[in-house]
Amino acid sequence: MVIFFLAACHQTSPNKTFDSTEDIEMNDSGISGDTAIMTTSETTWTFESDTVTVHHQEYQGLREYRIVSTHPQRDGASNERTYREEQGDPILRSGNLLTDALFALAVTEARDNAVSQIQDGAFQGVEDCECYRTGALWNWVWTRDIAYASELSLAWLDTDRAKNSLLFKLSEPKGGSGLHIVQDTGTGGSWPVSTDRVTWARGAMAVLKHTDDPYFRQSVIEAFQNTAALDREFVFDSSDGLYFGETSFLDWREQTYPSWTEGDTVHIGMTKSLSTNLNHLFMLRSLETLTGEEHGASDLATAIDEHFWQGSYYSSYILSPLNPMPVYQQDLLATSLAILDLGTHPEALNQYPHTAVGAPVIHPQQQLTPIYHNRAIWPFVSSYALLAARKADNAAVFTAQLDSLVRAAALNISHMENLEFQEGLNWKEDGDYSGPVVNSKAQLWSVAGFLGAVVHGVFGLERIDGQWQSDPVIPNQWFESNAVLTIDGIDFSIGDRRLSEGTIEMLDESSWTNVYAARTPEVSLSSQGNNTSILATSTEDVTFSVFKDGQLVADNVLGEWTDPDESSRSGCYSVVANLTHDSPPSQPLCWWGNNYERIQNYYVESFSVTGGSYSLNHGRAHYENWGAPEHRMTIAVNPSYTGRYNIQLVYGNGSGGFDTGVTAAVKRIQVQDSNGVEVVSGSVMMPQLGSWERWGDSSFLSVHLQAGESYVVEITDGWNMSYLEHYRTYNSTGGGSEPYNYVNIASLKLLFME
Repeated sequence: MVIFFLAACHQTSPNKTFDSTEDIEMNDSGISGDTAIMTTSETTWTFESDTVTVHHQEYQGLREYRIVSTHPQRDGASNERTYREEQGDPILRSGNLLTDALFALAVTEARDNAVSQIQDGAFQGVEDCECYRTGALWNWVWTRDIAYASELSLAWLDTDRAKNSLLFKLSEPKGGSGLHIVQDTGTGGSWPVSTDRVTWARGAMAVLKHTDDPYFRQSVIEAFQNTAALDREFVFDSSDGLYFGETSFLDWREQTYPSWTEGDTVHIGMTKSLSTNLNHLFMLRSLETLTGEEHGASDLATAIDEHFWQGSYYSSYILSPLNPMPVYQQDLLATSLAILDLGTHPEALNQYPHTAVGAPVIHPQQQLTPIYHNRAIWPFVSSYALLAARKADNAAVFTAQLDSLVRAAALNISHMENLEFQEGLNWKEDGDYSGPVVNSKAQLWSVAGFLGAVVHGVFGLERIDGQWQSDPVIPNQWFESNAVLTIDGIDFSIGDRRLSEGTIEMLDESSWTNVYAARTPEVSLSSQGNNTSILATSTEDVTFSVFKDGQLVADNVLGEWTDPDESSRSGCYSVVANLTHDSPPSQPLCWWGNNYERIQNYYVESFSVTGGSYSLNHGRAHYENWGAPEHRMTIAVNPSYTGRYNIQLVYGNGSGGFDTGVTAAVKRIQVQDSNGVEVVSGSVMMPQLGSWERWGDSSFLSVHLQAGESYVVEITDGWNMSYLEHYRTYNSTGGGSEPYNYVNIASLKLLFME
């Protein structure tokens, strides 16, 4: 359904504005002097059942605001706030008092987030840094937060502070040299499960528009070069030209990934996400701009459009090599970045569903899942969608995002972290699924997003060759035709250009099936001879689609399906349940022959090993504490078939849990033939498993081998985030003066694929 979006709020008639004569005392905003005329007023707006009232006093062009909201505030916060504009602030005079007040609130909250020290419970002590903290609940600097926030507006609001914050997320290796971008703690032990540290490039390039600091410029180039080289070695897939890694920002796996990945994060690390690949693209393009060298950006842009565009929408991510299918799920940040960075499919925004209070960050939603990324609006993402709508010349979507930003900030008297997506609540009671689970006030990228929506979105300001250039548009009732923005002491007028009317998709909320995806089905696999059968079950009234090696092979299946293909391929199958919106895919199951003869196992007793120690602990023979830079493993293998294999290690990594840490283990693998000629070299990842008692399977290294030939597989050290000096003060495994890339290795598998 396509309709035009109507604003969900309206302005009532303002109370009388009057002049009065008062004695004005000196204050921090610069209001001072003798007896003078001060203008005061009070205006009220209605949002559904809530009202927001703005009181203001103005003297010599600067205002003091007091906002009162009847909306229930998060975590018991006050229902009113008073703050004032200060000399040197960017000042908005939109013709709408609420818009001006919320813009000034964003400037004020950015100032509140400007700190001299930062700290986080995961790290020892306090860091001295004239930085931005991430929000009222978050006194730390994280890579993606400061990167997106700097690009949205902090780069010009306080260039030096944004620069300092970005530099805090660069690090040399422990005992080494050469700057790298830091991937923060995260899923399965951080990088390379997550690789979106490259978002840093967005903030850095924005800052470079506002400074000629040669040290910062050189640091940016050095960090880009080292990060690009390392990512090319460890997380680039030459078979399709894309980078591995979790979705950027949507990094709470139970919220946006199939439920079976909760304890199997290696499959998340083997996915390829649209948002993260777009950020790799942005960094490579930036590196090419700064150095004049080629780094493959054009090829990556082509690969992104080829693999993620699904004819009418962009898929959020592509599953692992066992089932390389683009998922049905969309995400708003990735869609917006694709429009901004690629520009090939501006129509992608036309079909992205909105509610009356804004656009959720994913679609469809997941059932039986608390509100956080799932069922939520994130204002900074709404800001990127607004900028994408501007580029796509779509006034309907532009207006919807601006309405959403104004409503959220006004009702909550703060630029919140997130809101529930159907009613726009800062907390929705829904039993076990209530949320948003966490919701900080003054969230840095939300603050920056509101400023960016006004400065870059409405007024179209961009810094080019050291000068501000403006291409304004008139959006909706939040701005009058005589609106003026003052920034860096320069006044910019709104002009008279309007975006094309555009279209927007409103979510039909009359049925829950329009909102939520089907649940992921339970799937089993059986075989008789060369016939493989799939049995899928669900608690819902659904049909099933069967995918084999990422390709759709059967649709409208009612439960059991037998593969008619009796070829020699070791097919890997995944099933989605069909409802109004398809479910996330089931865990891939592969047929390895009737007696698993397509899997060749090589156990540690046949390895030649340097380092670590042989052990029978944890239920099987293995080498433990293995993985220092000087350690080596070699294994002689003799493949039974000729064709493509996946090499995989059986490992233990109890150094941390599934949801945080920096010790996802990474090892290099080289395969040589009997003449000592390299056949393939690459790497595998072994994410944290939460306990040394648990055993898991690594990611894959693909190789073509000949039956009857003899090969030598050598395993050596790789790299992870614990190698960086940034993590010296980290409280958990990987902190301290030495890196930690240790695992327990039990066996090597040769998986015959075809």
